[in-house]
Amino acid sequence: MLKEEDLILLESFERIFQVIQKEVLNLKDIKSIYAERVRQWEKEIRAYARILEDISLPARLILEHILELKYISGQMAVEAENINQGFSQINDVQVEEFGVIKIATGNIQLNWRDGIYNYLLYPDKVELRTVDEKSTIKLFFSHNFGRQDIYQFSAVAESPKLLYLHPTLQKYIDKNSK
Repeated sequence: MLKEEDLILLESFERIFQVIQKEVLNLKDIKSIYAERVRQWEKEIRAYARILEDISLPARLILEHILELKYISGQMAVEAENINQGFSQINDVQVEEFGVIKIATGNIQLNWRDGIYNYLLYPDKVELRTVDEKSTIKLFFSHNFGRQDIYQFSAVAESPKLLYLHPTLQKYIDKNSK
């Protein structure tokens, strides 16, 4: 369920997207780093809109936390099947069609489809489990989820995609609900 501020953001993204899309067409025959950067902005704006529209609330909370980490030079570590990457900088976060989430960190690009995963939230990490529980991805963060982040996403506690919410995070929700 989108909040009023989400709708305002989506309208803003749409206006920005229209301008950038027009410029991408103007630059279609230009081969330069500047033209490529404008095309990249188009993809980024589309990805931000998809974060608001196309993924579950737990996934959105996680992505917004990862984006915050990216902008404050925070780091993330990953454990998944044959992947074990220590704390590294976050290079890119995107949501593509059908709720496919892509995170580039360190030397890897991690992909998952929101629709087939459930989430376990802890103060400093998250665990993603496939619905059939055959595959798990763990993301560790250099900074914990903040109280304000959890409060902003307090509805996450009722999400059917949430399998576990750490008691500390639940306390943040409970304190701010009073």
